[in-house]
Amino acid sequence: MQKVEDKCYLCTEIMKKATYIISMVLLSILLLLTIPYAAKIIGIIFLPKRISVLSQLSIFQWVAVGIALFAVIHAVVKKNMNWLETFSHELTHIVVAFLFLRRVHSFHAEEESGVVYTSGKHDYGLAPMALAPYCLPIFTYLLLSIRCLMDFHGMWIYDILIGMTICFHFFCFKNQTGNYQTDINQYPISFSYLYIITALLINFCIIWVSFFPHYNVYTSLWRYVTSVWGNAVGFIRWI
Repeated sequence: MQKVEDKCYLCTEIMKKATYIISMVLLSILLLLTIPYAAKIIGIIFLPKRISVLSQLSIFQWVAVGIALFAVIHAVVKKNMNWLETFSHELTHIVVAFLFLRRVHSFHAEEESGVVYTSGKHDYGLAPMALAPYCLPIFTYLLLSIRCLMDFHGMWIYDILIGMTICFHFFCFKNQTGNYQTDINQYPISFSYLYIITALLINFCIIWVSFFPHYNVYTSLWRYVTSVWGNAVGFIRWI
């Protein structure tokens, strides 16, 4: 009986390692396919061909104001930000849990700690749920999802709010990401950070292109998907 249990445990561990290896290979491919698109975006912003760099950067001016404004606010009320950052952390777990059709049983957030309990005994969707708070700016996406439906002269105020959420999430990611986090160290560290880096780069691409003329968060997402697919097809043809 003991030998059977040992074999089952060994098989389970082998399957886990194989799953992580396959996942890391796929994440690495996705990262490599995303980097050229991110580089293209940076080139469009900082190396424009027909207009000046300042003119190109002007589309982000109010977002930059929001980022700077929240940085000042954060410095002034830094001690009171801990609970809000924890709340955002746990709320992000919940949002992704909903996306994976998990039922949320309880949600608790304190100044230094928090916890969310959801349904589901299988590992399906567990890594995206666990690692989302370190790479998914939910408040920024919430505002961007509404921005395309708005058309008024005070849009600059709305962009300031978006900039504030970007800065808020920056502090969340900066203050909460670390090997001590059980969300991160429950998986191989290399896998967790590869996932986080890839997701952050993808979000960078989608968010910044959302401000380009004639784009919004939805068309930006589609542009990202088609660009990465085009990079993949081009690479396959090259080899």
